[in-house]
Amino acid sequence: MDLNETLRWLVARGVGLLIGTVVLLVIYRVGLTLIHRLVPTVISAQAAHLPSSSTSSDEVGKRIGTIEDLLQKLLRLAVLAGFVIVVLAVFDLWAILAAIVVIVVAVVFATQDVVLDYVMGFLILVEGPYFKGDYVSVGGQPGTEGVVEEIGLRRTVLRDATGASNAVSNGLIRSSTNLTRLFSVAVVDFYVLRAGQLDLALAAVTRVANELRGDPAWSDRFPADAPTNVWVTGISMDGASVRLQQQVFAGAQGDVASELRRRLVAALASASIATGRWDTPLPIESRPFTAPSTS
Repeated sequence: MDLNETLRWLVARGVGLLIGTVVLLVIYRVGLTLIHRLVPTVISAQAAHLPSSSTSSDEVGKRIGTIEDLLQKLLRLAVLAGFVIVVLAVFDLWAILAAIVVIVVAVVFATQDVVLDYVMGFLILVEGPYFKGDYVSVGGQPGTEGVVEEIGLRRTVLRDATGASNAVSNGLIRSSTNLTRLFSVAVVDFYVLRAGQLDLALAAVTRVANELRGDPAWSDRFPADAPTNVWVTGISMDGASVRLQQQVFAGAQGDVASELRRRLVAALASASIATGRWDTPLPIESRPFTAPSTS
């Protein structure tokens, strides 16, 4: 084959490769547009036929973001696979494709854990125990917890409270706890040391919760008619343990619980209600100093 024939062969193959690449890019752009248009429409239409108690606009948005993110990744993978096929077809390298398929099949059978990851990832996406943006704990107790940043077929990525990004294989997720499904609950626990002050403390807790819900700066964190529950959960040498549970919008439990604790400490202190041994100094016996004997 002389130089002219080689150039003609390269030009012919190059034109075919260019046409195939352009077609794949068009498919990619059209696919992205369809994903951004169809997914919100389909998910919103589906949610409209569900009872209002089983879903919310915030959860619909999380579900849309999760499905769009996954479909975009699958589209990119499909375009990449299409480009590889175009290259193999243009340069007539089908024998290499057969070898690649054999290697992939061998690797899949040798790494069954990877197969389990993909199976569990598919089940997570179908069942929807959590979506992108939820705050969850996965992998059992104590497990790994954080905000879901990514849900893939092989792994789930969580951003914890310290800012660390944790990638958890889907095959390891046998249980999950979603703390932001539809709504959240702000929980505050404390002790009342003296039994005679328990009723006063319960009244102060209820008053603080009502004042916070009515505060314009905080009212947007509470659903309409958000229930407030106050429980006496135990009695011990440290006093009576009290738990305040306040329903809030999904994701607002941390801020609300912190503000409730701050206001509750001030309210109990102003009423001279002891909330633990640290808040009630014990009497210290005073003894005169006696110099040691030198004899």
